[in-house]
Amino acid sequence: MCYSAQIVADYRKYVKMFGAHMSIKEFAELYWEHGGRDLKAPLAMEAAFFDAQTDDERRIQALIAENNAVRATKLEQEVFEQRTRLAKAERILETKATKAAAESKRIASNKIDAAVRRLADLKRTTLKDADSRIYPGWYAPVMIVQDGHRVVVPMRYRCRLPGWTEEMEKEKPGTYNALRTLLTVRAVNFPSYQAHKPAKSFLAFHR
Repeated sequence: MCYSAQIVADYRKYVKMFGAHMSIKEFAELYWEHGGRDLKAPLAMEAAFFDAQTDDERRIQALIAENNAVRATKLEQEVFEQRTRLAKAERILETKATKAAAESKRIASNKIDAAVRRLADLKRTTLKDADSRIYPGWYAPVMIVQDGHRVVVPMRYRCRLPGWTEEMEKEKPGTYNALRTLLTVRAVNFPSYQAHKPAKSFLAFHR
């Protein structure tokens, strides 16, 4: 069963290879609606808009920039808070070695490193292979057939059953794929598009 997946994140490759059209509306709504909230998407998907050529692409580029600015502010706040926590733990350890202080120092150091890396990623323009990898809950460009036309839309890597709320989904984080042998039994229950089918399992995406 796949937890993460390496994908083709540049929508322009779908357009070139399959003659698909990009849904400007859905990509724009994705960033507009999230407005800096916890939107997870591979850098390679966003990088496709770095050299925007049309007004619609430039609109999405601007929304991504606004979203990244909010992300950066949150990450900078995280670094500040964790450095304060780290300093406090180090002061305690200078006078007495305690398990709690040592653990707090370790967690703070790890969180600082992670936040600094993410801040650097927001500013980076050179892509790496890892920039095209997605994980459960992440958005990715998916090509579907809509009204008889191939369209590239952003979808989230997750199976959400009918009637589920966002909180119910968080309680069941493992609902992102299933055995292909269950397709005939349960696939009808998933309001999602199966965009990728490996040998023994499928990854599910939904809007």
